[in-house]
Amino acid sequence: MIFTKLKLVNFKSHENTIIDFEKGISVIVGENGAGKSTILEAISFALFKQHTAKKIDDLVRNNADSMTVELEFNSNNREYKIVRNKKSMLKSSIYKKTSNDGGFVHICTGDKEVANEILQILDIDSDLFLNAIYIRQGEIAELVDKTSAEKKELIAKLLGIDSLEKAWKNLLPFISGYENQLAELKGKLFNSDELKEEYSKKKAELESLKDRGHELEEQIEDVTASLKDISESKRNMEREKEIYDTQVNNLENEQKTLAKLENDKHVVQENLDKISEAEEKITRLDKYVSKLEVYLDFEKSVTSIQRLKKDEEEINNKLDSISNQKAIVNDKKEEYNKFLASDEEINKLNNQKLNLEKQLATAAKMEKDKKELLLHIENERNDIEDFFSRTKDKLADFGLSQDILAEVEHFNQIEEVTKDYIVEVAESIEKLSGDILSKKESLVEFKQNIKAAQKPLEELNEVDNKCPVCQSDISSDQKKDLIESYESTISENEKLISETEEDVRLFNQNKESFEDKQTKLQELSKNIVEYKQKFVHLEDDVVKLNEIDENLESKEYISNKLGELILVIARERDAKESYKESYDAYVQAKGALDVLGSETESQYKLNQIKNEIDNHVTNIKLAINQDPHLSGDISPGELQDRIADLKQKNEEFNQLKGFVQNKKSLLSQHDSIKEDIGVSKNQIDIIQNKIAASLYDKEKYEQIIYRSELYERRQNTFNSELSEIKGRARESITYIKELNEKIMMADKFKREYDNLESYISMLKNIRELYGKNGVQKDLRNISRPLIQKYTKEFFNEFNFNYSDLTLDDEYNVTVYGPEGESSMSMVSGGEKIAIALALRLGITQAISKGDLDTILLDEPTIHLDSSRRHELINLLKDMSLLPQMIIVTHESQLENAADNIIKVEKENGISKVMM
Repeated sequence: MIFTKLKLVNFKSHENTIIDFEKGISVIVGENGAGKSTILEAISFALFKQHTAKKIDDLVRNNADSMTVELEFNSNNREYKIVRNKKSMLKSSIYKKTSNDGGFVHICTGDKEVANEILQILDIDSDLFLNAIYIRQGEIAELVDKTSAEKKELIAKLLGIDSLEKAWKNLLPFISGYENQLAELKGKLFNSDELKEEYSKKKAELESLKDRGHELEEQIEDVTASLKDISESKRNMEREKEIYDTQVNNLENEQKTLAKLENDKHVVQENLDKISEAEEKITRLDKYVSKLEVYLDFEKSVTSIQRLKKDEEEINNKLDSISNQKAIVNDKKEEYNKFLASDEEINKLNNQKLNLEKQLATAAKMEKDKKELLLHIENERNDIEDFFSRTKDKLADFGLSQDILAEVEHFNQIEEVTKDYIVEVAESIEKLSGDILSKKESLVEFKQNIKAAQKPLEELNEVDNKCPVCQSDISSDQKKDLIESYESTISENEKLISETEEDVRLFNQNKESFEDKQTKLQELSKNIVEYKQKFVHLEDDVVKLNEIDENLESKEYISNKLGELILVIARERDAKESYKESYDAYVQAKGALDVLGSETESQYKLNQIKNEIDNHVTNIKLAINQDPHLSGDISPGELQDRIADLKQKNEEFNQLKGFVQNKKSLLSQHDSIKEDIGVSKNQIDIIQNKIAASLYDKEKYEQIIYRSELYERRQNTFNSELSEIKGRARESITYIKELNEKIMMADKFKREYDNLESYISMLKNIRELYGKNGVQKDLRNISRPLIQKYTKEFFNEFNFNYSDLTLDDEYNVTVYGPEGESSMSMVSGGEKIAIALALRLGITQAISKGDLDTILLDEPTIHLDSSRRHELINLLKDMSLLPQMIIVTHESQLENAADNIIKVEKENGISKVMM
């Protein structure tokens, strides 16, 4: 493929740009941010809709309502044009020239159609194609300086092998989900054979129940006839018994009523006696009740005086403080004013100093920038060293071996051991997931065992000496043995369930711990990559520091004058400082006076408190006059005891008064109860006469009842057994139907199980295919010889004195010259750059199946030191194997290597291109 023309309309910062690409080396130069890399992004967007923006709308230039990208290229001696146009929606089209003189003819429109057409034209997908021709920033530097593992990882990414690794990892949880479903189906199929055996057994049991039911119906008919013969005699005798029982019951109730009335009479008389006692006690308590209020007033006044005395003391202290602070204010006022005058003089001098500092603004700004840059460089270095130390500590906390960490001395090593540890943790998680799945399958099996034992155990407890499985007669000992066997089975499986659930809990706990560790390790790995990039920025900061030193100019006169002024200010500050203690004391005293408040107000409050104390003293004297037991010397404890005793007597006095109020009501109840007792005795005499006249014969009635109950028991026994047989028959029919449905469902589950098992096997085979020993290994084995072949061809073009070049399985490069074989670390700086460039181009050629016409290099010299940048530039100048090379760079030296120079400048936010 050769690019011939690119047209951009409102694409990012390009308003209207047309670039004609020629064969040879085209160098795109310009300042940072001018829009150079946007040209390469436009090419990848035209070909495969790949871009760096969050969404396609962000590719449209600000204030524009549409965007167009057109790319023309040659492939296999045919000319094509791709057009991507964005208005309300993105429209994609592709065109082809049918002849050299003719125009472009439309092939198809639509994202999917255009993507398929480009795939047929290039015979390679978008990721591999862009990895082939698009050499991104820093890739050359990485192939020079990185470890073998890092080079291998970069090459795997370029070859698309990392996608296979990602697919291999992502398939595991997908397969685990299906394996969980398979375990559930296995549990559902656990007793499918038992279901079929149970179905046959229940069918035979139903036939036996039908035969016994017909026998019982005949026996019930005979018993019913016998019951009919004795039912009339029983009804007559029951009527007489009912009359007799009613009168006996009435007699018992009336006797109970009489006993209750006698008891009520006794209770009312007792309450009347208690009221008489209460009236006497009220008279004794009356003289104490009136004293309670006097004691409460006395207590209140004593408590108030104690509180007021404290308030009086606080106000006196406050008045003393006010007097002291006023004295300080008067004593320090003169030095306070001197402090203010000195402060005003310092402000005047500072204004003069500010004017001088403005004259030194340029130099001062540079000095400041220099200090900030020095501080930044030091902070970055300290930050990197601190991060490196903390990272090793974190890895140790995560459980990484101290022996491994002891050998880690730089970022490349710590990145490598972190990645290896992440893989180790992932393998532990995978193993725990398998253990958990196995345990869950065992749980299903144990639960099915319990269920299979519970049903016959329940049936054994409900029937008499019948086997729940075959319905044959069994002895009591056999029944006991069966029960113990089923209970033992249930107990053992319950124990196994408990143990297995604990195992699952521990496995889950360990898995969660490993998953948490995996998340933290992945985050740490990202931070390691981020900090590695900080190294490359330190060199630019050092260059800036040298430029600042060169531009600093001396301004000695102003600096000296400024120095003299600074000395004067310092002397004035010393004078001001000598007044500082007096100033602070004055300010503090003034503040204290503000907080303490008015002296007059405090004196007024003090007088109020003294008046209140006098009032309470008067109240105490009145209380003492009213009760001779009160005095000013009474202790608080004794006072509280007397008040508590008076409160108790007052409460008892009020309760007795309420009780005495019931006297009139109780007298009325006493008279009413005496009248009810006479009525009840008369009613008892009447009932006893009716019982003596009854025709009821107890012995004859019991004989009739015995015969009736005998036949009824037989009838009930037969009916009960028949009802039970019918119920069991209905249950059997329902159960047989359920069994049939379960058998059909089990057959369905079996089919699902077989299908799912085959599907999981297929997924595992696919995952194994994606693994390191599958397609990944095949791709490496296939690509490495090709990469070696093309790398050697490119390296030979640089005319170094080496006869051969080889790549081992880890992509380590070895060259052979007059002094024998040499590794990458043994060759010179220029040879290293040549090997790295040849290796990257060799990878490109291998990806493109040996049909490489063009490459795109985005800032190829970035992250290289000055000598290596120089070497790479010289190598690119001498390149002749590739028909077309497009380089984006800010290195002006590369312009000498260019066949075509494309300059990009930005004016008012719009990128302009000059060929």
